[in-house]
Amino acid sequence: MRVEIPGQSGVIGRYGPDAQAMVHMEECAELIQAVSKMRRVRNKGADDSEAYYNLVEEIADVLICIEQMKIMYEIPAHEIQSMVYKKCARQEARQYDAD
Repeated sequence: MRVEIPGQSGVIGRYGPDAQAMVHMEECAELIQAVSKMRRVRNKGADDSEAYYNLVEEIADVLICIEQMKIMYEIPAHEIQSMVYKKCARQEARQYDAD
């Protein structure tokens, strides 16, 4: 999945890394709440269109925050990709161990 996220260096420059770090924590908390609400709504079998929209919005916010963190902490994409591969391989290995 490739999502284009433009212009985040300017945002970090305007508000500062410390303020943005606080925003990152808040946005991650909002995503947790959105996932929880989506789960509750779906488990009830209710209309999930509002919860779905909110979940998509919070995912977008967190993706923007991740891009800002990559910039702020100088984390190259290849390091993240490498970690994703390691974690997915470990998850897959656990799946086979459980079978």
